Amino acid sequence: MREGIATRPDPATRSLSRRLIELSMRLDGRPIRFLLVGTSGVGVSSAVLWVARHGLGLPTVAAGLLAGIVSTFTNFQLNDVFTWRDRRSRSVREKMIRLLRYYSTTAVGMLISLGVLVLLTDVLGIYLLVSNLIAIGVGGTFNYLLHNVWTWRGGERK
Repeated sequence: MREGIATRPDPATRSLSRRLIELSMRLDGRPIRFLLVGTSGVGVSSAVLWVARHGLGLPTVAAGLLAGIVSTFTNFQLNDVFTWRDRRSRSVREKMIRLLRYYSTTAVGMLISLGVLVLLTDVLGIYLLVSNLIAIGVGGTFNYLLHNVWTWRGGERK
């Protein structure tokens, strides 16, 4: 890659990505798919957290809250079309109900994550992004369990 010029991923990288996605879909890979979506959410959350905390100077709790809100938006969409695609709703009403359940469930997980983030960063002095990864892991585990039994309960199974 020449300096300053973005290039497309090489065919081997695209092929590997495609194979990983196909493998996760062949397995009863709901937890794997949830982790893949969560990985994108970690990237979004970490970027927003860093900018909010160090660029905007927000306190840890406010920066963490903003990061959680932004990453929740993308994660719902990805989880709906990828993780729980077999339970997707077709009607707008059902999607709105699911969206409300998702946000209410994720809000509880976000409070857990925020508490862990503030404890690790502000009380124990652990580096911000390391604390964020641990906090996301704790809150994400809670979220997966509740999303699996409540947010995407029922729905169309294919």
